[in-house]
Formats: sequence, C-alpha cells, structure tokens
Amino acid sequence: MTTRNLNNGFTLAELLVAISVLALLVLFVSRLADSAAAITTLGHKKIDADSQARQLLDRMIVDFAQMVRRSDIDYYLKSSSNIQSGNDQIAFYSSVPGYYPATGSQSSVSLVAYRISAQNKLERMSKGLVWNGVSAANSPIVFLPLTISSTWPAATTTTPDIDYELVGPQIFRFEYAYLLNDGTLSETPWATSAGHFNVNGMQDVTSIIVSIALIDSKSRTLISDSQLNTLLGNMPDFAPSMNPGDLVVQWQSVIDSTTGLPRPALQGIRCYERYFCLLK
Repeated sequence: MTTRNLNNGFTLAELLVAISVLALLVLFVSRLADSAAAITTLGHKKIDADSQARQLLDRMIVDFAQMVRRSDIDYYLKSSSNIQSGNDQIAFYSSVPGYYPATGSQSSVSLVAYRISAQNKLERMSKGLVWNGVSAANSPIVFLPLTISSTWPAATTTTPDIDYELVGPQIFRFEYAYLLNDGTLSETPWATSAGHFNVNGMQDVTSIIVSIALIDSKSRTLISDSQLNTLLGNMPDFAPSMNPGDLVVQWQSVIDSTTGLPRPALQGIRCYERYFCLLK
C-alpha cells in the first residue's frame, strides 16, 4: 500500500498574497467610508445653508411685498446718488409688525432695514412706528423733506442699534438691484428712459432682486476675518450690463478660483438670488 504525505498548511507565498488582498480590501473600504463621510458632510452643509437662506428670503418676501409706496416719503436705496460699494444697505417703510416703543398708539407701519454688520452677519431692523402726534419721544413715519437717514441714522449706517436683530449669522454678502417696468435691470430705482430722475414712490420698479452669499458655521471656523473680508471684496457688485443670474455666477467663479484658503471652507459657501415683486 502506498502512502502520501498530506500538507494542509499555507506556504509563505500564499500568506503574503492573502495579507496583501486583505490590506487592499481594508484600504478600499476605508476610502469608501471617507468618501461617504465627505458626501454626507457636504450634504449637511447644503441643507444648513439652504435652510437659513430660505428663512431669510421668505422674510424678505413679506417685507418687500408690503412696502409703503408713496411719493411723499423717503427711501434709503442704492442709486446713482448713493453708490454702495461692497455690501449694500436698504431701508424703507413697510406695513409689517415691528418692535414698538412702550408708549404711544402703535401704527401699522414699521421702518424695515437690512445690512451686513461689522462682523459680516446679516441684520434686519423692524422698528415699529407710532401714529403721528401721539408721542413726543418716539418718531412716527416721517414725510419729505424729512429723511430716514436724518431721523434714524442707524438704519443707514453700521452703527450698533438695539432695534436690529441677527437674521443671517452665516450671510456675509448682500447685494440688490432693480427690475424696472420696461424689463431692464438697473442699479438706479427709476427709469431715465421715461424721463424720471428720482424714486417717486418706486413708480418705475416692479421687483427688487436680492443676491446673497453665505458660509456654513463649520466652514466659517476655517477662515479668518481678514480672509473673509478679502474674499467678499473680490466678489463684484451688480452692474447694469448683467443679465439675471450673472452676479451669482460671477461670485461662484471668484470662490472657485480663490487660492490660499482651505478648499473645504470654500465648498461651504453658497450663493442665492431671488426676485421680490412689489405690490402696487
């Protein structure tokens, strides 16, 4: 009877091959997990940004839709006589509730203003006004020649004011323009083609176009204040030669081409644009 020696063990070469395959599998799974984590993080950043932008823009819908449009009141707007470089400011009367003073009969009108603070955060003022003549201490809606800037300086500057509330802690860029009755986009709220050279109750404006840029809170920690100021300074203002959507496209181009800043932080910046129709 013949006998054979059976060798049931692994050779060194087989062990090395098995270890190599296992290492490759671990590496593959690790990279897959990293990719999934990165996609999830970007998704959370997008959801966070979209949520804040939606809340702000929904608030603006109400404010602009109820704007008081009269030829005998003042508006603080960007125009050829009030060129605003960088972040814009806007102030106007609107029939929305505000923060009213403790005394005096409350009117149905508030002074509404939007601005980017010195800390690069979007603030909103909604100063509830009293009826004319009911209070010597609190100003009601004022009529021309009295102006918003002379009566409420904080509405047209970056001066701290308790009537401002933080509505966009992640929003660092705010720009707006006008859609006129003739269908043109303008940085001046009147149509010179119609022979108009003043606001006159926003008679020539059908919509206000607002563009904003925001960075989510986690990405913000990766950028210093000076770096963010440099970035927003490179993001252009609206120009009359632009078509709808051009401004946010140019902003995104600046963001994508920026060097010297962490890429994950730049990926956390999102831009939005919306038209707000003014009711007659």
